[in-house]
Amino acid sequence: MGPVFYIFLGILIAWFFMGRRSCRRRTRLAGPDPRPDGRDEIIERLNERVRTLERIITDRDWQLRRDIDDLDS
Repeated sequence: MGPVFYIFLGILIAWFFMGRRSCRRRTRLAGPDPRPDGRDEIIERLNERVRTLERIITDRDWQLRRDIDDLDS
């Protein structure tokens, strides 16, 4: 393989990484998605479940059963 192949390969790799960087920059500048599809509601429910799981890990044993039962609802 000649030097032209390696030059072409280098240009191709550089082009690939520059495209990824600009895509990330566009995503970062766009900010949160303003669509009202209930995603905020889902995120809040998941955050509540995480807080409950953190309490389960750090609280005493007698609260463990109560907190696990609260997860089902």
